[in-house]
Amino acid sequence: MTDNKFIHPLARNSEKKSEKSGKIRFIHSDGKEHYFYSVINDMTGDRMTAFDLSAPSINDETGYVKSVFRNIRKNAQVLEVIGDF
Repeated sequence: MTDNKFIHPLARNSEKKSEKSGKIRFIHSDGKEHYFYSVINDMTGDRMTAFDLSAPSINDETGYVKSVFRNIRKNAQVLEVIGDF
């Protein structure tokens, strides 16, 4: 399991399969570097998911998060992937 503190400061470290966390840095078609992350909040137990510095959405389904990671890998230049996705 990856140390989720490297993904987000509020990330929970968990061995539960349902509590996967991850972050992906990539170059978007706009030519700029972006990142996307999804983690379990250590304080609330909610899933937080966001692009860049946007406010996170709460409790997105794992299937949605996987699809975003998959689409980024398919359509962007990936610079780094951390975590379980």
